[in-house]
Amino acid sequence: MGRRLPGPGSGFVQYMTKQSSDWTAVKESGSLWQLKLMRFLALRAPAFIVDPLLWLIALVFALNLKRPTTAASARYLTRALGREPSLMERQRHALAFSHVLLDRVRLLSDGAEGFSITAQGQELVSDLVAQDQGAVLLGAHFGSFEALRAFDRELPGLFVRYLMYPEHAQKSTALLSQLSPTLEERVISLANGPMAMIKVFETLDDGGFVAILGDRLPDNTVRSKVSVTFFGGQIDVPTSPYLSAMAAKVPLITSFANWERKDCYAARFSLLYDGTPVPRAQRAQYAQDLAQNYASALEDMCRRDPYNWFNFFDIWNA
Repeated sequence: MGRRLPGPGSGFVQYMTKQSSDWTAVKESGSLWQLKLMRFLALRAPAFIVDPLLWLIALVFALNLKRPTTAASARYLTRALGREPSLMERQRHALAFSHVLLDRVRLLSDGAEGFSITAQGQELVSDLVAQDQGAVLLGAHFGSFEALRAFDRELPGLFVRYLMYPEHAQKSTALLSQLSPTLEERVISLANGPMAMIKVFETLDDGGFVAILGDRLPDNTVRSKVSVTFFGGQIDVPTSPYLSAMAAKVPLITSFANWERKDCYAARFSLLYDGTPVPRAQRAQYAQDLAQNYASALEDMCRRDPYNWFNFFDIWNA
């Protein structure tokens, strides 16, 4: 879970170039000085410098359809738009991603200060916090998960832990930890699967929340997965979010925060599973149904706002 923080300029283009279907095999790109430059641009540089730079980077990305991630972006947009995207539509997709990446630094450093983050369905979370009950927050590579993190800092009593691969991006993780000292203690590393699941259940049992991205397999070795329909094709998604929620008997809530425009995000929370006990023999089929409902909800979000899905991989089985 969680995106790596590439550097600006050539580092960003390198990041967008090297993606592959096995994303964990891709080395972290961007040197330390590029990452520090990106932090400076996010926190110190004026908009009249940053905005044109991001626009240019996004255009460079969109121009080269031989680049695997540009081609993957175009294939996704073709499904979402129902036609082949134009150059400027491909550039718009990359530009939204560029803004979200840069905003990550500010959100981790200053929280929601300086941003407009509206929320819909937040009572699903606040009511559970008031009852001291945990839940699984199921997100996607859609919009900004950091905007959701900023939201959780605004709600007293809410404690969220995030499943991700910090070891896969050690330079950027270390740099971001300087911005948000509590980030490291909130992360559950997926590098050790069994230990990660133990920490997930401990967090849920203590009334905490666990956040997971469900639109991509952690790696190609995952066995606990199902195939669901997404934009007319089949994709594989992990079943761990659904099985964990059922085993712990806690609600499962979809959580998205899409980038609307500069400094503006809209968070949406919806109940996918209410925590009702499910007999063990029925959990596999129920997980399949929940995964399909999740994929359908994500597809609906992508159709309404196609430029906010940042999974730059060809994830369709075909």
